[in-house]
Amino acid sequence: MDTHQCDQAGDLSMLWHRLAAQHIALGCACAMSGVTITLEDFERDIADYFLARSEREGMSDVVTFLLARGPLAAQPQAIRDILQRLSDGEASAAVAEWLLPRMDRTLRSYAELHGPALAAPLLGGSKAWRGAYRGEV
Repeated sequence: MDTHQCDQAGDLSMLWHRLAAQHIALGCACAMSGVTITLEDFERDIADYFLARSEREGMSDVVTFLLARGPLAAQPQAIRDILQRLSDGEASAAVAEWLLPRMDRTLRSYAELHGPALAAPLLGGSKAWRGAYRGEV
């Protein structure tokens, strides 16, 4: 992996940390019976998507990288771990070239739909986030 790929993985890791803790309400806005979830609740599902896609596309190096820590179901924070390993340069260039664009597209798509603007302050509480929510920076 080159330094650009490591930096990209580091940026995605920071984005993931911001998004993973954010709560999303599901259900009717007019009732109090909605369900609140976080992106972190889907962490294994997202990792499993990358695994299934890499298997379908015959990317055995990616499959090996994703399963290096054991089955995804046994990895409590699979996306965090994948991004950390990528940012630490533990993946081959081919694995990084396959994973990073797909992870970037997935996480940025979620951020655009549900998250604060990418430039929103990380710290500062809900008032700071509210002021920069969904591109209102």
